[in-house]
Amino acid sequence: MSVPARTAALVLVLIAGVAAVAGCGSGEEERSSTFDPFSDVREQPTDAEVAQRRAAPRWETIRTLSGSGPASRPFTVQRGAIQWRARWRCDTGRLALAVRSRGEQSRPLAEVACPRKGADAGFRTGPLTFDVRASGPWRVVLEQQVDTALHEPPLMAMRSPQTRLLASGRFYDIERIGRGTASLYRLPDERLALRLAGGFATAANTDLFVWLSRASRPRNTVEAARAPHVVLREIKSTLGEQNYVLPADVDAEDVRSVVIWCEPVRIAYTAAMLRRR
Repeated sequence: MSVPARTAALVLVLIAGVAAVAGCGSGEEERSSTFDPFSDVREQPTDAEVAQRRAAPRWETIRTLSGSGPASRPFTVQRGAIQWRARWRCDTGRLALAVRSRGEQSRPLAEVACPRKGADAGFRTGPLTFDVRASGPWRVVLEQQVDTALHEPPLMAMRSPQTRLLASGRFYDIERIGRGTASLYRLPDERLALRLAGGFATAANTDLFVWLSRASRPRNTVEAARAPHVVLREIKSTLGEQNYVLPADVDAEDVRSVVIWCEPVRIAYTAAMLRRR
């Protein structure tokens, strides 16, 4: 690996390490050593201030490449992206990877004997070309790290005349700010789906999870933690519209609220009480 490639990879590791240490209880929401996680929410920003916030950094797939020989493939990194990375794997032979932008020399990323796997990072945005020299099968996943709001359109099935809106509610503050709405749908195939929208926003930290709770309106972390719940998955983004298809064994009657939970610090950030329609 070249010196620039090693430098980029080191920066990627350092950023990931800082994020892992920080967890969901730090950043601009960092607490003092005497902060009581079960106390009332402290002074919170206004809706206008929330709208100007950035989301917690997340990785989005740009495109996936694969082949069994040389290739040159274009890809575009969103303007304003924090960084991008290439997660690669090869099975046999040798693999050499490089990236270039229009009118510039190619920048080597990796040159290895296979089988091997790894990751390399870059910071240039806009249109780029990914060059592969290989003598065997290979696969590359190109991703970008962004902190902009997520804008997932409603699922196609949500627009079907056979889809029913079962319940909905607005997010309210618990230990951190919560804005926007949560809506529970019954899709035509009888699966349940959850949509967070209406300007959804919470504190921009990592390691946050979406809980489906039996508590009708948890008022604090203790109530949220003690109530029976299903851990749906890690939240897609702390800002913007997003959809979740629920596991087939989840009963709609058991989903009375949605809680955004910080796992490392074990506090409830925000929740939405779901009122039946």
